[in-house]
Parts: sequence; C-alpha cells; structure tokens
Amino acid sequence: MNLRFCRPSLQILAVIVTVFASSGPLRAQAGRISGRVTDQSTGAALEGARVLVTGTSLIETTDQEGRYTVRSIVPGSYQVRALRIGYQPRVDSVTVGPSETAALDFAMTPAPVQLDEIVTTATGEQRKLEVGNAVSTIDAASVASEQPITAVTDLMSGRAAGVQVLKSGGTTGTGARIRIRGSNSISLSNEPLYYIDGIRLESSASSSTLDIGGFGAGDPRTSGPSRLNDLNPDDIESIEIVKGPAAATLYGIQASNGVVRITTKKGHAGRAKWNFFVEEGGVRDNNTYPLNYFGRCPTDANGVCIQPGPALPDSIGDFTCILQSEIDGLCTQSSVLRYSPIENSSTRPLKTGLRQQYGASVAGGNELVTYFLSGSYENEDGVFRLPRIEEDSIRNALGSVPATQIRPNALERTSIRANLGANVSRNSDLQANVGYTSSDSRFVENDNSALTITGSAETSTNPPDVASGWYYTPAQLFAELAQQSIERFTGGLTYNWRPQSWLTTRAT
Repeated sequence: MNLRFCRPSLQILAVIVTVFASSGPLRAQAGRISGRVTDQSTGAALEGARVLVTGTSLIETTDQEGRYTVRSIVPGSYQVRALRIGYQPRVDSVTVGPSETAALDFAMTPAPVQLDEIVTTATGEQRKLEVGNAVSTIDAASVASEQPITAVTDLMSGRAAGVQVLKSGGTTGTGARIRIRGSNSISLSNEPLYYIDGIRLESSASSSTLDIGGFGAGDPRTSGPSRLNDLNPDDIESIEIVKGPAAATLYGIQASNGVVRITTKKGHAGRAKWNFFVEEGGVRDNNTYPLNYFGRCPTDANGVCIQPGPALPDSIGDFTCILQSEIDGLCTQSSVLRYSPIENSSTRPLKTGLRQQYGASVAGGNELVTYFLSGSYENEDGVFRLPRIEEDSIRNALGSVPATQIRPNALERTSIRANLGANVSRNSDLQANVGYTSSDSRFVENDNSALTITGSAETSTNPPDVASGWYYTPAQLFAELAQQSIERFTGGLTYNWRPQSWLTTRAT
C-alpha cells in the first residue's frame, strides 16, 4: 500500500527537480541592459527618466546619477525608449547576448511642454475653457440657413443637449420659456440668466407684466410675451449656454438655473458687406376642434318641452333634454344636434393671418474702426378675426368697429442695432453695442380660461340657434384686449487693455 502511494510522489518530485535543474542555465543565459541618461546640451544626469524595453513589461527609472539597469532580458534584439517630462523621447536599438550586459546611453534634447491656456472669466469672450461647466455653442448663421427663424428662442430649440424651449402658446407675439436641465424649484423662478454682449438682460416671466391666461405667473405653460424675443434674431452671431448649477461658480448664485450668453454680430476690416432680406407668408390654424352635442325634447305649439313627469328646473331650459334629465324621467330626447361654433363657416373666428418682415444690415471697416449696422421691421396678424356677421352687426349698431377688435392678435416691431469697434492704441480697443426695439402687441385671452375661443365654444350648452352656439360670442371675447407697448434700449461698452503680452484687462 505504501509503495503504491509513494510511487506518484516520487514521480512528481523528479519532475520538480528536473525543472529547477533546467532553469539554472536559463537564468544564467539572461542578459541585461545598462546605461546612463543625460541632458544633450549640458551633459547633466537626468534623474527620474523612464527606460522601457519595447515589446516587454520591463521598465526602469534612472537614479540621481542618471543610471539605470534592466535585468532578466532574454537574448535578442530590442528597441529601447527613454522618456522624461520636458524632453523629447529617444528611441535606440540594442542586441543582448546570453549572460551579457549591453551598454546603451541616451542624450536627450530639451522640449518645453506647452499647456493649453485656461482663462476663467464670467463674461469675457477671450477664453478657451469655462472651468467646471458644460458649455454648448450655437452658431446662429448655420441654424438660420437650415430653417426659418422668427424669434431668438427658435435658435436654441433642439440645438443643445439638456436645453428645453417650452412654447407658452401658439398665438402671435407669445414667447417661450427656457429650461436648462429641467426645473429646479417649484415656487422660485426657473429661468436662466441672460447676457447680451456681456451685459445682464432682464427676461424673467414677471417682467412681461401681462397675463393672458394659462396656469399663473411664472408657470412655463402661461401664455405671454417674452422679453428675450425683443431681440432681432438676425443680429445674433452666436449663443453660448452654460448648463447646470455649476454655472454659479462663475456667475453667482442667481445662475443656478444656467446662463445663456448672446453675442451680436460685429464688423471686420474690409469692404462693406450688405445683406437684405424680405419675408412674407401666412399664419394659419390647422387644428380640428371637437363637436358639441345638444339633446332636444318634443315641444308643444309654444316650443316648450312636453314633460312626461315633473316640470324641468328653470336652469335646464324649455327645450333642452340632457342625458341626466332623461335618466331621471324629466324629459325624453327627440333628437341630438352635433355642431361646432368654431367650425361653422359664418361664425368661425379663425382666418389666415399675414406675416411680413423686412430688414437690412451692413458690416465692414478698416484697421482702426469696424462697424455693424442693422434695421428690421416686422408685422404679423394672428389667426383670430372677428366673424363677418358680427362685424356687420356691430357696425350697424355703432357705426364703426375698432380695428383692434377685428384683428385682436397682432404684433408690430421695429429693431435697430449699431455695433462699433475702435482700436484706440496698439494695445487697447473699444467696443460699443447699442440696440433699440419698439414694439406694439395685442393679445386675446388664451389657454386655460373660459374667456377664450376654445373655452367658450367647447363648454357652451347653447344650441346653434342661441348665440350661434357660443357661450360668449367672439365679439364679446375680442372686446377685452390685453395690449403691450415696448420701448427698449440695450447698450454696452467694453474696453480691452493689453499692457503686456501676458496680461489683459477688460472693463465692461
């Protein structure tokens, strides 16, 4: 028994002895590479240089005298690299024989490392990196070449990750709300900060001071004008969006919702370049609206319901029979009418509106002075229009109808901009940016309100022969207008001074 168990053990022991006996000659045949790494120009030893044998995992670091030794190298030919920060890499070849120490020295050439410039500024334009922030840049010219642009917010829609452009309404003159990486607060404003050419731009929801329906002031679903759309999109060169709460590190705690930096166009030295544009088109409503249903009951000669039971309450009416009344045994429906006050051709308050815009700009200058001048005029009538039958009725009764009641939703805007640059001296320049906007707009009540076209039509219980089926007629709704007139001036002055090649100062 013992002999059977010992026999395999003796065999394993023999294999181990054989392996160790054969490994001795292998270790004895391994070679080494040894040498010194120095500075080529001064001959000084380079400490901390790394020496790598290509194709192996062998790496050594030089000592204070610049010496290194790479051991346990299988005989053969190798490429060896020497690396050190501040010096150009060196590569050389060497052949290592059995049990041999091959000598290989490196003389390295200095190569200063050029780091990317980092400038942390809050509103400066000469910068390569905004530290700690994700920045998206939108080229306005490239966007405008791909799709029609009627407002500044159109430039940002779908152009930057994490940026939502929420349309507050479809009526003419209403704006949009910008949300960067969603909403951060239930009760406070979620609007980002806006800067135009380095100057803070007021564009909060409360700055409109106009509520034309919706979900309350500050809610992104609330219809209303946007101060951001006071700017002419054709004057914008680029938009930078600094996202998230990290923007507060550069712009302060008010920037926790992000920052939108708008840069307008500037002139360049060279011949004057003119640009003219004309835009005309229609504004249409292509929606379909739900039908209203009205149940009638049999009537007598006087048009009063013939009741099978107790008299109907006064609030139900003489010829109305709703489903609940029939269930309660108060009346019997004899017919059901289907109609829509909005879709009725004679009472439809939605017609095709007209949009037109005209503009011109010129840019140019020389080595001393550059300029960019622009002007535009915009006029748009929305889809709301007083039905002809009601217009004639008011004119017969009063003699005239106010134009604001016939076309209650409209926008008229004139914009002018002048951006001037001057090289004051060899090391300083001055940039002046001036913009002026004059606009008049009028709105009807819209969205989440009973005093709207859709609210009055879809919640009405009147049959077609009573007020044409409206709860409030378009003439009544259009008589209540919200109007806004804007005279807005934006301006900025920036002075850059470069006293030294390594020092730049700026005053805005």
